[in-house]
Amino acid sequence: MLLGRILGWLLIALALLALGGDGLRWLESGMMGFIALGDFWARLDPPTYSLLQTIGQDYLPPILWDPGLATLLRWPAVLVLGLFGILLLVIFRRRTPKRRQRFGALS
Repeated sequence: MLLGRILGWLLIALALLALGGDGLRWLESGMMGFIALGDFWARLDPPTYSLLQTIGQDYLPPILWDPGLATLLRWPAVLVLGLFGILLLVIFRRRTPKRRQRFGALS
């Protein structure tokens, strides 16, 4: 469960990194725009992005690649990474053990 929380925090850190890049582009150009997840991934690690494209186009069924994964890669990186990070943190949150009540014990 620790791995899920670490991955969640890593995704949130990447979302903040993408948001920082978007903010810098806004300061430079004066126009606000969000970088797509695919473009962010291609800038961050080009070999794995091209591997994803190759696997997606060659080995996945066309219905999974074009309307599915390709659409997700066109969405803003801040939104996708942030939502998946928060989702992982919620799923793998620390749960406190429930206390058992003792019958007859006064507290």
